[in-house]
Amino acid sequence: MSKRFRITSYNSELAQQLLEEEFDDPGFTFYLFEKDKIYYGDHAAKRTAERLYRSKTLGGLFYRLYPSLSKFFTVLSRRTGVKNPECSGDRCLIQSDTGGVVKRKK
Repeated sequence: MSKRFRITSYNSELAQQLLEEEFDDPGFTFYLFEKDKIYYGDHAAKRTAERLYRSKTLGGLFYRLYPSLSKFFTVLSRRTGVKNPECSGDRCLIQSDTGGVVKRKK
């Protein structure tokens, strides 16, 4: 585990509380909460790779593997698929079919 991140299970009480505070419908995807932004989906994977790996090679590898890892963990969790949260209004900074970035409410 990295000292740069606090990792929380999606199904944990803390994770669900954080998601409910920020999103009407959080969906089911990979999230990275920072002080003023929330990254989700492929944007969370890219930001994690940037923060976690000093080597661009390792970071790039993680980012390229993210879609396969996402599918794998979706199967393990018995979910039907990845679903991004709703992103609208002035909080939405970036949105695509595979991820995005929103401003935190707090």
